[in-house]
Amino acid sequence: MIQPFLKPMLPSLSNELPIADQWVYEVKYDGFRCLLYWDHSNVIMTSRNGHPLHGIFPEVADHLKSIEQRVNHMFPLLLDGELCILENENKANFEHIQKRGRLKQSRKIAQASKTNPSSYCAFDLLAIKDEYIYRRSFFERKENLQSLLQVAGVQSNIVSPESCLNFIPFTSARSEITKRVQVDKSEGIVAKSLSNKWTPGLRTNEWIKVKNLKYHPFIVLGYDTENGFFHVGIMNEGTVQFVGLFSHGISPQEKEALIQIIKKNMKDRNGTLIMIEPSICVELSYLELYKNQLRQPRFVSFRFDTNWEECTWESLQKNK
Repeated sequence: MIQPFLKPMLPSLSNELPIADQWVYEVKYDGFRCLLYWDHSNVIMTSRNGHPLHGIFPEVADHLKSIEQRVNHMFPLLLDGELCILENENKANFEHIQKRGRLKQSRKIAQASKTNPSSYCAFDLLAIKDEYIYRRSFFERKENLQSLLQVAGVQSNIVSPESCLNFIPFTSARSEITKRVQVDKSEGIVAKSLSNKWTPGLRTNEWIKVKNLKYHPFIVLGYDTENGFFHVGIMNEGTVQFVGLFSHGISPQEKEALIQIIKKNMKDRNGTLIMIEPSICVELSYLELYKNQLRQPRFVSFRFDTNWEECTWESLQKNK
């Protein structure tokens, strides 16, 4: 019997895409990882942490029920994919999916499903016709997924923001997909080995995720001795605006040196937060700005060549 949920296999994070004949590449969409179980009586959508999603995004389940006669001879099915709100063929909107995910009232959910509809973007097939196939090669699973979704009426060569169900294709053209992801400001790229087997709960080196990161200098504002995070900001119309925290990427030696500088030049203290006057600039990588805060910031280097007054909101906005 096919179970509605398996703990998802996860990609390993890297700074570079692997290059070899056995590797292919997919666009990484910024949404909720979602396993989708589909049979004659149910559409069950589950997050990577085991939380139900079909009640919050009913438009996907409703669409699948409306076309089930096309594919019901293949039931039950278990698909792996990303639940997204698409801006274009290569980019999903993180802020919109977050807002949808927080809704609890049925009236608001019903309204949002019409005004800001989501899409299930499938990239793998784990079970079909009451049989698990996840131990077969990725290439075979992908072919089966493409055939299934073509029967369901899904275009296999394009991801459409207007569709509640999409197929994520792969390509061997690394430079071409890299350019598309950069132009459309996608979340990133996932490289997959054609021979990989899907293993529940495994973080695998046969799936490699490379984020489409942005880089910008920021002003160090302080250090929290309790949680170990550095606070950073940007100049906005003559005042310093807080934009986020970072702790990853900085070496132990660099971290200790920065802490000592902050302690020696402390201008104020608020609980465990030691604050300094603007003077030190650091280069950070980040995914995007979300509600004027940095998403996934990471230390890259000190910017001794940059005056703190040059770290402006205007230049950060141009970096979008």
